[in-house]
Amino acid sequence: MNDKTIFIAIGVLMIVAWTFREGMKALRSGTVEKTVKGAKEPLIISRTTQANLYWSYVITWFGVSVGTLLAGIWLVFIK
Repeated sequence: MNDKTIFIAIGVLMIVAWTFREGMKALRSGTVEKTVKGAKEPLIISRTTQANLYWSYVITWFGVSVGTLLAGIWLVFIK
């Protein structure tokens, strides 16, 4: 593996780990923290009160994780 491939693999794995961790954290706690520009505290989105918004964030976290993993596989092995 050359240097470029190693950096791509490390970057992809870091993004996958972070997004997967955020998705798992949301599933375990039942809340999603959304940072709002200009606010001192993050917006807390609960599973019980705002179910559609909560699940859209959880699906987005896992979707970004899978998409990044597939893009990394494509960059390293196919391209």
